Amino acid sequence: MFKSEAVVVSGQFSEFNYSSGKDSVVTKVFCAHCGSHIYGKNTRLSGHLTLTLGTMDDASGLEVAVVIFERDKPHWDQLGQNVVSFEIQPDWKPEN
Repeated sequence: MFKSEAVVVSGQFSEFNYSSGKDSVVTKVFCAHCGSHIYGKNTRLSGHLTLTLGTMDDASGLEVAVVIFERDKPHWDQLGQNVVSFEIQPDWKPEN
């Protein structure tokens, strides 16, 4: 999860919106040409977005700090000891 103002994206995008089980609107933003998922946002977490790591030019300096929907991760995806994780969408918001 990143602060929206810290992220710059370019290109042509399309959006798909749906209502979540937590009474918010989730927006999935994807490439208008190939359909690849680029990022997501949620009205409950205004000012933040989630990026698909495969879309970054360089993610080498990033470390996982929080995982949401851990229940859906593959068995081989092992988290570090200091990673906060939630099985489903929590009533949690980033501290800063």
